[in-house]
Amino acid sequence: MQTGKKTGRPPTLSTVDIVEAALAGDLSELTMPSVAKRLGVSHSALYRYFADREALLRACADHVVRQTVWPDTDRPWREFLKDLCDVLWSSFERYPGLAQVGLAVPGTPPAIIEIVEKLVGSLTAQGFTPHDAVLAVDFISEVTMTQFAMMAAMDKTVSSADSRSARQAYQESWNASESLVEGIGDESTWHGRGWLDEKITIMLDGLEKRVIG
Repeated sequence: MQTGKKTGRPPTLSTVDIVEAALAGDLSELTMPSVAKRLGVSHSALYRYFADREALLRACADHVVRQTVWPDTDRPWREFLKDLCDVLWSSFERYPGLAQVGLAVPGTPPAIIEIVEKLVGSLTAQGFTPHDAVLAVDFISEVTMTQFAMMAAMDKTVSSADSRSARQAYQESWNASESLVEGIGDESTWHGRGWLDEKITIMLDGLEKRVIG
């Protein structure tokens, strides 16, 4: 009996399958063949869903944003901007390579635009100009991404001919100056979040003066 429905092998992949397979590895090292290998398909099959590597990476970023719990913007602006930094850092820790992708891959996924609009809307409602509101969100995001990417690279070896870590190379260079050593502070500067929290505090202090002024 004919039912009018097409027969044949059902699809074995979805965009979500591909994105989740991509997120299972380091996004900064992502290749279409490596994702295909995790899925057990030929890499040519992925191009039916994503035009290229960059399109897949943008989809990964969009997926992460939609799965993330973002700061409550019904609070004082300084509180949720500080929380924005923390949420971003946690996301970068959970998904290796995400910070590097955010800095390098052109284009902004729709989910990010939605979040930025919400943040900017709350800031303008609390006295920011539209320009300063966008600038504040951009600054927090960019500084957090850059700081994470920089700190993540600290443990990497300088080169095949230099077995020092990047951290050691930086420290040896800066330690040559007594005045810079005093300004840098203790060993904690070179680990974890580094100077991120101090940078964010300085930025928030400046914004507070602009809003109040």
